[in-house]
Amino acid sequence: MRLAVDIKYYFFSPRHNKDATIAQAPEGTGLAFELIKELESSDEIPFEFDLVRLLETKKELIQISDLTGLQEIWLDFQPNSLAWPLMSSKLQSIIENNLTGKEAIEWLQATISGNGEKRTYFIPRFIKKLDVLNEEKTIYVPGTDHIIKPSFDLSKIKEYMVFHQPSSFWQITSGIYINESLKRIIQKEKITGANFELASVQ
Repeated sequence: MRLAVDIKYYFFSPRHNKDATIAQAPEGTGLAFELIKELESSDEIPFEFDLVRLLETKKELIQISDLTGLQEIWLDFQPNSLAWPLMSSKLQSIIENNLTGKEAIEWLQATISGNGEKRTYFIPRFIKKLDVLNEEKTIYVPGTDHIIKPSFDLSKIKEYMVFHQPSSFWQITSGIYINESLKRIIQKEKITGANFELASVQ
């Protein structure tokens, strides 16, 4: 029997504005996927991010250390140069307090330095690869297992508040999805910097 899709799910990501802050990893930091293996036995990112202003002009993106004039400096869902899900303690607490316990998430601490202060942020790390896809409806690059557009199986995700998109680097990933209940809580708490995009569920 086909399950009725009565709960919506959303791709959950930082919102990128034209003139906003970005947490920049130090120069020479490896690529994001290269760092995942190095962090397996750690609960903390071994470097600090610098908070800079990302200014988009007609020709290029410019990074500026002076944050004067920005209305929002510290975002709850902070864009960053590694494209990791970098979350404030407020957002981390909301998610942690609403998990079902089946998501298999642990948290890495990260420090961001900017505007004359340092703040602790958190990155969710999945410790178990979750089976969530509707393989028949998911669109792949022909001849590969690289996903172009994922579609999720409701019977597989219904007990998760948060889950990841399966990929080669699923442990720490920008491919995070949440259910409608958690989305409402996040919006009610006025979390800044968050973007929600309706996901395909079959």
